[in-house]
Amino acid sequence: MADDTAGPPVRNTPVTLSQALATARVRRVILTASYLICLVGVLAAFGVIDNLLPSLPEVLPPDGSLLAPGAEAAQLWWVVMVGLAVYVVWMWLPVNANEERGRAIAYPASIVMVLLGIWFFVVRGADLVVGVVASLVVVTALVWTLRIADRVPSRHFLDRLFTQFGLAVTLGWMTVVTAETFAAACVAHDARAVYLTAETWGILGATALLGVGMALLRHLPGRLYIAGAMAWGFVWIAYERVLGAPRAYGLGVVALVSALLVLVAGVAVFLWARGRVRERV
Repeated sequence: MADDTAGPPVRNTPVTLSQALATARVRRVILTASYLICLVGVLAAFGVIDNLLPSLPEVLPPDGSLLAPGAEAAQLWWVVMVGLAVYVVWMWLPVNANEERGRAIAYPASIVMVLLGIWFFVVRGADLVVGVVASLVVVTALVWTLRIADRVPSRHFLDRLFTQFGLAVTLGWMTVVTAETFAAACVAHDARAVYLTAETWGILGATALLGVGMALLRHLPGRLYIAGAMAWGFVWIAYERVLGAPRAYGLGVVALVSALLVLVAGVAVFLWARGRVRERV
């Protein structure tokens, strides 16, 4: 006799890719794997685990172009890696499993870290022109990710800090590195200064870099971190042009002034943005 109390049969439908990607565990695993790719890239770039290709300081040396910062400026890469690691660890905390902002930027941030890891190998192993294109791709991905973060509210200060810090510092620093890579590519391909001296072109390049920085500060979150990273680059460009080689005192002064201006602008826009939030409340 059939059991009339038995319920309807349960169908084990397969989990779709979109459903899997929406889970916190998959999101965390992909985020972690992306960070490890980026970490391998930076360790290889500085010769820690890979000596087959020239190291990053050899490809982009302090005397490689007029927009090249001093060798000590490369220490900021470790701040970048710590900042990105903090975001990954933040997302592994159980309380942040479904945190809105961290969840919204998890996959864009993963793309950024994978692209950055690839960039380390591209800029070392390919023509510097390809390196410039790769740098622009990384910067574009960073801008896209921070724009997404800007549209999603955060719960508190620590949430904003841990989700924005690493990405914003990376954007500020990669903007400087992109300008450096472009200038190094011009030198590598024997591009000659046309109509103006090389130092004048360098001054125009530093001024354009400052303009890009101002635009980033105006439209993206993490303004203080972007400003700090760009100011770091400008200060070391000034240091190398005044005390290193090739010497370009005029460019050194412009770079130092640019560092000051980008810091002041970062603080000013940060305060302005906070004032707007208070007005809305």
